[in-house]
Formats: sequence, structure tokens, C-alpha cells
Amino acid sequence: MALAQVGMVLLVPTWISAAALAALIAAVELQVRAVEEPYLRLVHGEAYAIYAANTGRFVPGIGRVLVVEAT
Repeated sequence: MALAQVGMVLLVPTWISAAALAALIAAVELQVRAVEEPYLRLVHGEAYAIYAANTGRFVPGIGRVLVVEAT
């Protein structure tokens, strides 16, 4: 979706298309951080925490999730 919207920005370089790209990226980030990651932590527990600390959120190695140790 992001790549398609980048293409739209290149085809129609207006502030509206740039704002749509920013809104799309913000919406995807919000969905992942507020819905998907908490669900995966709940279902998979420590295994997901280890996985998330070693991989990237969208691109391998970029955007790793910090592991917070419970005391």
C-alpha cells in the first residue's frame, strides 16, 4: 500500500497526495503498534518478545521492538 501511494505521489505531486501518504503510514504504524503487537505478545508471550527484539517491524533489522523485562 505504501509503495502504491508513493507512486501516486510521484504521479500526482500535490500536497493532498503527500498528506495521504503520511496518513497511510501513520495508520499502519498505529495498527501494528496498538493492535497487532499486543495481540502477538498475548498469544505467543516470551517467544514473540525474543522474535521482535531480533527482527524489524517492517524491514529486516530496522524498527526492532525493545524488550522490556518485567521485575
